[in-house]
Order: sequence, then C-alpha cells, then structure tokens
Amino acid sequence: MTHKFSQWSSLSPWSIISFTLLTAKQLLSSGYALIPVVYTGWKQGFSSPWVIVAIVGVIAAIFIFSVLQWLKFRFRVETDKLIIRHGIIFKKADELPFTKIQNVRLEQPLYFRPMGLYRLIVETAGSKNNEAELSALDYKDALSLKKQLMAEHDSQIAQAENSATGDISAIESKQISPLSRKNFIELLLFGLYQNNAIWLAVILGPIFGQLDWESVENLQLAQSFLAWYNSNVAVSILLQLLFAALALILFYLLFSILSIASAVLKYFPYKLNRSGNTLQRTGGIIAKQNDALAIKRIQVIKFYQPIVGRLLKLWTVYFKQVKGHEVEGRGNTNMLIPSMTRADISALMPKLKGIEATATLLPIHYQGIHMGWFWRRGLLPFLVPAINTYALGLNLFTDIMWIAAALFSVGIYLKYRQYGYVQQGDNLWFHSGLLGHSWQLIALSKVQHVAISQSPNQKRSGLANLEIGLASGTVTLPYISVIAARDIAEQSLALIHNDHRNWI
Repeated sequence: MTHKFSQWSSLSPWSIISFTLLTAKQLLSSGYALIPVVYTGWKQGFSSPWVIVAIVGVIAAIFIFSVLQWLKFRFRVETDKLIIRHGIIFKKADELPFTKIQNVRLEQPLYFRPMGLYRLIVETAGSKNNEAELSALDYKDALSLKKQLMAEHDSQIAQAENSATGDISAIESKQISPLSRKNFIELLLFGLYQNNAIWLAVILGPIFGQLDWESVENLQLAQSFLAWYNSNVAVSILLQLLFAALALILFYLLFSILSIASAVLKYFPYKLNRSGNTLQRTGGIIAKQNDALAIKRIQVIKFYQPIVGRLLKLWTVYFKQVKGHEVEGRGNTNMLIPSMTRADISALMPKLKGIEATATLLPIHYQGIHMGWFWRRGLLPFLVPAINTYALGLNLFTDIMWIAAALFSVGIYLKYRQYGYVQQGDNLWFHSGLLGHSWQLIALSKVQHVAISQSPNQKRSGLANLEIGLASGTVTLPYISVIAARDIAEQSLALIHNDHRNWI
C-alpha cells in the first residue's frame, strides 16, 4: 500500500454527507412511535409557522454538528494498527490493531456514486458499534486500505501453508475462488421465506387506523364483494376455510413485498468468494457492498430454515462471529448465504477450510432431549386459567384463557421436539426451532468454557444441562444424559488444553 495515510489525514469534505445522515438517523432511531402522530397532524394540517421554524432549526443544527465532526476527524495507518482521533467536545483516540480486526466492509452508497467515492467500515471482535468508518474515500485508496487491514490474516495462512506444503500452495491460497453465486430468482425466494412481516405491519398499522372504514364499507366495490362472498363462499364451511387460507397466503405475500425488495436491493448480484484466509461478499443495487471476513473469526456456522423455507427446502447459512458485532448488521444477523439447498451446503462446506469444524453434511436426525424439559414448562400455562376459573367460574373470559394456555403449551411442546444434538468426532451439531428449525455447527476446539448443572430432579434421573461458551455466545443443551454431557465437556477441554492459538 502507498504511504499516503502514514501521516495524520482528514476525510474528504464529501464525508459531511455521511456525518449528516448518521446524525439524522441517530436522532430519528427511536421515532417509530411518532408515525401515527405525524400522520394525524399532517391530515389536520400544520398551520403554525413555528413548525417550519423548528424543522429548519433542527436541520441547521444537524448540518453544523456534522461539519464540526468532519473538522475534528483525523486518521492514520501505522505498520500494525489504525488510529482514529475524533470528538468535538470530548476528544477520543481509537487504536485498532490489525490482529483484532474482524470484518472490513467497503460500501458505495447511492449518494456517493456520482462522485465515485466509497465508505470503509472496520469492525473488531466484541464491538457493539462500528469501530471505524472512513467516508468519501477514492476507490483506489479504499481498496488499498482494505487490503492492508486484512493483510494480517492472509499472511498468517500463507506462512502456515508455506511451511506445510511449500511456496506453490501458499501462492495458490491467495487466489480468489468462488464459493456461492445467487441470481435474482434465488434472492427473491430468500426475501419470500425470510420475511419479517412485523415491520410492514408497524408501518401500515397507523395508516390503516386513520382510514374511515364506514365510508369504505359503503363503497360500491366493497358492497359488491360482500354480496359475492355471501352468495358464493358463505354457503359452505369448506369454502370459507379455503377462502381464509387463500386470504392468509395473499396477506403473507403482501407483507413479503418489503422483505423481497430489501433482499434484492441489498444483495443482488450476490457473490461470495474466498481469497486466502478471508471471505469476501459483494453485491447491492442501491449501496454497493464489498465485505471481508477473516475465516478464523468464524465461531459457529448456523443453518436456519423458517417455516416457509421448509416448504421451499431452502436454508440460510450464517457465519456467527465474535459476539457484539457482525457483518450484516446487529444482533442475530451475520454474514450470510441465502437460498441454499442441502446439495449446495454439501458443496460449500469442504471449501471452508480453516474454520476448525470438519463436518461437510447437514444431519437429518438428532438425539432429542428428555421429556422432563417439557413437563417443567408445558403445564405452567394452565396455572393462570385454573386460578381464574376457581375464583370466577367458567365464563367467556376464562374459556379464552384456557384456549390461550393450550396453544401456548402446544408451542412449548413443538419447541421441545426440536431440541437435540449430534456429535460427530470433534464437531457438535445443535438443533433447535419451533415451526422453523436451525442447525448450529460447533467446533469443539473453539470452546472457551463448559459448565454442567443439575437440579435435584435431574440428578435423580441422570440428566444435566450442558452450557458451551464460545466467543459468539453461549449454547445450552438442556436435559441431556449426564454421561453425554461429561463426554462432550471432557472432549472439548482435551482439545483446547494444549492449544494456545488465538481462535477469537
């Protein structure tokens, strides 16, 4: 890399756009509850001139604050770390050693595209927010800086392979090899089965609440529909059930529109490559993205299949990293591969050399947990309706409570049925779910701690809870045989006892 950033450098003035948008986003991040208020106020009209003055004042304050952020932002690249100084009133200096960098993302948002500028996001293990964000960089500078930040991981694997198999294999390990490609149809299906309809419901709910439903009911189209329903559907219970099922499917497809559009705009055209010891994902229509993830940072591989995905026989593969920050966002969303079949997974796994786990096939069966887990939880929902029935007797209210308790208990039973595990050598598969299901592949050599706990009832039954601690979080296997729990724990401790590698 050029020595352009070896001295303290400032960002391009165009980065003020990013600072402005980030400040506005932080200001509005908790403003979802204001949607119905703003909508109602808009319907009634904002007649006061102070509303305009306040809006202009807020916009001016955000812009001035963003300019000050840009003026105080400086960064410098040394031989082994990235240093960033920022802060308007309280000065901060962040040092990011290359060895701690987990992900590097290169993005080109829509507002930077006319200038040909990019945004570089650096994430370290355990961080809850972006450790560093360098905006409005020239493409050559951004790409060169990205390569230097991830060079630590490529040099490590090159040295390892060079000592084992010679210079040729070390050179070949740096070549880019494709792992997965997803076309428009596959991303459309991903948005369909990975749909999170609750967000569209939150947005549309306040708007629908403002509609005059009495006027809608008096419309000619609504009256014609009701007449058709009464004459063609209401005459048969079977037809009513069929109509309700079709209506639910249509509503799901309606709520899927946002999810499908998001999947296509964020990932198309999806490409996942391996370059040396890193995974690189590219794609994005509105904001072009280029993510890099160090393979050794992967702690767990999760294979998730929601209920619609089960019908389509499609899985989503997640690479779970050190808990606190992930490539694709926050919380449970990690760098992922969408719309994967079992055959695709079998073809992918052998190409992920370096993740410690050696399994290549997704299991079909698993060892379930003991029924005692369900009995401790499945009967509790009936306690509340039983107390109310004793005090109030049977009535409509208590009947509803009994039905809700029964449904809740059924959900607990379905969750119990999904709990299980498979041990394959030094690999542990953990299965869970409700209507959908997931597999988590854990390399026992990456375990940080294990804990076995038993209640008095579990002791009498020879059962235990096994807690497996990883850098990506904790996995708990409840109500399994105490012998199996000890075997897994002892094998994990034996693998890591003399292993002093930094597997975080």
